Amino acid sequence: MSRLTSRPKLRVPALLDEYGRELGPSRLRRQVAADNPRGMQTFNAHPAIGLTVEALLSYYRLAEDGAPTRMMDMFDDLLERYPEARGMFAERNEDVAGCDFAVLPPLGRDDKPSRIAADALNEVLQGNGCFRKHIEHQLTAVPFGYACTNLVWDSVDKLIIPTDFELVAQRRFAAPSATRAHELWLIDGDKSTFDLIELTAGLWSCTFYYHRNPFAAGLMRSCAWWILFALTGFKQFQIFADMFGMPMAIGYYEEGSGGASRAALEDAVKAIGQDGYAVLSNLTEMVIKETARGGDSSTVYPQIMKICAAQLTMLITGGTLNTDVSSTGAGSYNAATVHESRAFKMKRRDATRFEASFSESIGQTFVAWNGFDRAAPPRIKMKIARDELQRAQTLEILGQAVPLSKAQIYEEFNLREPSGPDDEVKFSPTDPPDPGHAREDKRK
Repeated sequence: MSRLTSRPKLRVPALLDEYGRELGPSRLRRQVAADNPRGMQTFNAHPAIGLTVEALLSYYRLAEDGAPTRMMDMFDDLLERYPEARGMFAERNEDVAGCDFAVLPPLGRDDKPSRIAADALNEVLQGNGCFRKHIEHQLTAVPFGYACTNLVWDSVDKLIIPTDFELVAQRRFAAPSATRAHELWLIDGDKSTFDLIELTAGLWSCTFYYHRNPFAAGLMRSCAWWILFALTGFKQFQIFADMFGMPMAIGYYEEGSGGASRAALEDAVKAIGQDGYAVLSNLTEMVIKETARGGDSSTVYPQIMKICAAQLTMLITGGTLNTDVSSTGAGSYNAATVHESRAFKMKRRDATRFEASFSESIGQTFVAWNGFDRAAPPRIKMKIARDELQRAQTLEILGQAVPLSKAQIYEEFNLREPSGPDDEVKFSPTDPPDPGHAREDKRK
């Protein structure tokens, strides 16, 4: 470690502040903005209440010009009110954020400095509970288009490491102008006027879901339409149910009946839904009639909601059979497997997107600030779980035809290389079953 803790003079422009000064250890804990200035981190204007198509478009136009705060608040509102979309995004996020990870040297760099640098950073991050939250936050770039974390570095045991990860809400970012809407700047809420602060390299980790405009990149841009239609359909269905869903009670009285009989009948009709019974004279009669629905209109609005849910499912997870099976039993095992494979590829891409941002923001900074002059920037490998038995069987078949990399197998299955002969465990291959001698073997 002593060779690696010496810090040479930094000459990398990306590691300089806005005044051209080097970011030395004494300034690494500098916060670019308060944690929650004027409630900006936790406040929500709830613009989705009474949302219309015209309002949705106005929020989109503001975001495209570099002012996404209202749009981000709307996205939070819609996800809160529509559990199916929120659940699918949460599943896609947690399947990546909850898996094991390892910090490794880049592929093709097995030299000693690169291994030492990767091992040092891996040891730091494996024991940092906030880092897992950082992964989860960075993966929200899929629905929102981008995710940014303010990195806090400090010198611990003569090693400059990320000690904290300040997760910053998407609503706290904007662009300096409409012509520079592709840039992300932090809104400084400490002052009476909301000034913008440029993100300093080395102090920020940003993950982007690629689009020509980062404020129009997230999948929620497409989801919002279908959630709005689904919620509108549900509202109309509720109105329909209130008007026509309940049976109608009708009271009949004879022309010669007195006022007392008519008043008693009226009270009974009003109270039948609560009391469940009525006592009437033989001069009056009560009939409960079901509503006649031409063409069974009660199925129209559920069908609208079902169509919206299907569109959201295909957008977020890659197929409807991943989350729903129709009552008719439609679909097949093969189709479900195809959809599952599609969902796995989407999650794998989510992981590689975060892995790339990790190497750019944390790996490169860690190497430069600690003087790892001969080491390559470490990378992170997220282990996305799938059917490992099927994968192992595939590798066994391929290994009979072509040589395989032991390092790749260790990495893919998250295995630790034995420290010595005493740490090795080997299993003998299992003989394949022989159906013709199965009974014979059992008698023995």
